Amino acid sequence: MIGLLFRIRIEVRIHAQHVELACSGKYSRTEAFRIGEQAFREAADAGRRSVLVDVRGVNGRIPTILDRFDFGVHIAALHLEFKPRVRLALLGHEPMIHPERFGEIVARNRGADARVFTIEAEAIDWLTAA
Repeated sequence: MIGLLFRIRIEVRIHAQHVELACSGKYSRTEAFRIGEQAFREAADAGRRSVLVDVRGVNGRIPTILDRFDFGVHIAALHLEFKPRVRLALLGHEPMIHPERFGEIVARNRGADARVFTIEAEAIDWLTAA
C-alpha cells in the first residue's frame, strides 16, 4: 500500500503520429522501469511507432549512474521485444536528465531507437522524422 502512495502519475495522450506519456511525481527506480514498460505498451496499443515520455514533472532524488545504466539496458530490451519497433524520446530537465545523456548512450549501444531531449520541439521533430 505504501508503494502506491509514491507512484508517478501518468497522463496518456494519443497524437496523430505518436503517443505521449506526461509524468509527474517523485522519482524512483521502480517507477522509471514501470513507465518505460507502459510507454511501449501504450504505443503498441494505439498503433503508433513513436512515443514521447515527458518527465519534466518528475522530481525528487536524481537517478544514480547505475540507475541510468540499468534503465538504458531495460529500454533497449523493450525496444527489441516489441513488434513493430517503437521509437522512444525522453523529454526532461537536467539534472534529472544526465547532461551527457548517459542512459541514451547505453540504450542506443544496445540497439534501441531512443533519444533524450531537454527541448520539446526537438523531441517531436525527431520522433516524427522517421
